[in-house]
Amino acid sequence: MGDEGEAWAVMESRIAELEGLLAGGDWRLLSMQAEQEFSREGLRQITDMARVMYLKNPIIQRGVDVKRFYVWGHGVSVKAADAEVGEVISAFEDDKKNRVTLTSHQARMNAEVELETDGNLFFVWFVNQTTGRVRVRTIPFGEIAEVVSNPEDGREPWYYLRRWTERRGSAAGRESVGRSAWYPDWNYNPVNKPAELDGHPIRWETPIFHVRVGGFSDWTFGISEIYDSIDWAMAYKEFLEDWASIVRAYRRFAFQLTTPGGRRGIAAAKTKLGTTYGNAGGSEGETNPPPLVGSTFIGGEGTSLTPVRTSGATVSAEDGRRLLLMVAASFGLPETFFGDVSVGTLATAKSLDRPTELAMTDRQTLWADVLGEIYQFVLLWAVKASNGPLRGLGRIERTVEDGCIEERVMWNDDIDAGVAVTFPPLVEDDVKERVEAIVSAATLGQAGTLAGTMDLPTLARMLLLALGVDDVDEIIERLFPDGEVPEAEPTPERTQAEAAMIEALRELRDVLSREAADE
Repeated sequence: MGDEGEAWAVMESRIAELEGLLAGGDWRLLSMQAEQEFSREGLRQITDMARVMYLKNPIIQRGVDVKRFYVWGHGVSVKAADAEVGEVISAFEDDKKNRVTLTSHQARMNAEVELETDGNLFFVWFVNQTTGRVRVRTIPFGEIAEVVSNPEDGREPWYYLRRWTERRGSAAGRESVGRSAWYPDWNYNPVNKPAELDGHPIRWETPIFHVRVGGFSDWTFGISEIYDSIDWAMAYKEFLEDWASIVRAYRRFAFQLTTPGGRRGIAAAKTKLGTTYGNAGGSEGETNPPPLVGSTFIGGEGTSLTPVRTSGATVSAEDGRRLLLMVAASFGLPETFFGDVSVGTLATAKSLDRPTELAMTDRQTLWADVLGEIYQFVLLWAVKASNGPLRGLGRIERTVEDGCIEERVMWNDDIDAGVAVTFPPLVEDDVKERVEAIVSAATLGQAGTLAGTMDLPTLARMLLLALGVDDVDEIIERLFPDGEVPEAEPTPERTQAEAAMIEALRELRDVLSREAADE
């Protein structure tokens, strides 16, 4: 066997070992791809375990929540360059059904949690081919049983097999019916569309957009991002349980009594300090109640009652810190984020270590790409539909290659279909420094004069974002209705708007200058 064959053999052996550690069961390989990655059943077990750990283990839940707080805590700004394009995007986001799945703050936070625990998200698009309206839903990872890819390119998925249970209600009662169907990948649009595959119908009208994280690029599915932290989180939990048991054992005896008189003295002390509470099963029948808290012990010469000291215990809760650090390493978060702020010196509200900052920025970039792909699909149908709202602002260009149709929008020359997805800063920068930097960039040091480095809408947006103002897009729309930007030739409207902005900049710069002088 060659080097390559030996490498595959080692990888298959290691994957089998990892799967066996999940529950000790025998795994059935569901596809040829399972020889190089986890089987579908193995991934289902990992996902189930990850979800339970998120709900039950506070360390796991904290790590997942911190990431989603940083990614979505301040929301996201979506801005289209063209007013009509912006109306289509706003209509998509304001659709109540879309808000439940994707476009509301809560839906995005939930999607981040599921992406971390499951490693996969399956968005399904429902398109009204007459109006161009697009609605988005998700399919649970547990319902996706198989993926069929291009036989010549495993990284190009074609179909997703969904198996689910449909619950129906009638006058006779409720019944559960097993269903199955293939869903095409949103990028797969063959010229010839078969009605079914392997006896299951193909739902061409509802394509799937698969988002995955974890694993490797040649894997069919992603894998839970908290998979590597589960063992260490459980070890830390067990350590704390053991430590609590030791402390509980130490507390079994709170005092040490030394008394003279041999056995008779011990028996007398036992009678004095004994209580019938435990034997009676309640206060009724109590003949020798224990002393109240704060009572005084009176003993004779040679008798002492001292508390048992536990401060010198050989096992401390801090001894489990290394286990916690392994969980923190899995999430890529500093230890301070898991409760012990004493080990850190940075004010995390205004600073973030570079690796963590890059990790959060990476996740925001992923979501910006996901949202960007979805918005482009929405715009495609806004042009493609027979009564689409953007029909006439562009045309659909179709090309056929290798039996597949590729469609893209060729926009008119006067239409800028760009959609910017912008996340606020991860940390709270010094507002004064950010505003002062924006003012300097806009005026190039010349107070009261715009230097032409940016237009007024951009300047206003940057200032509002720096000040942490909510509903930036709404305010910009009020300041510049329909996205109108002043033309080069002066108009009364342009003069008034520019004068107001210049005056605001001048006053702002004067205030900053006075504050700097006072300091």
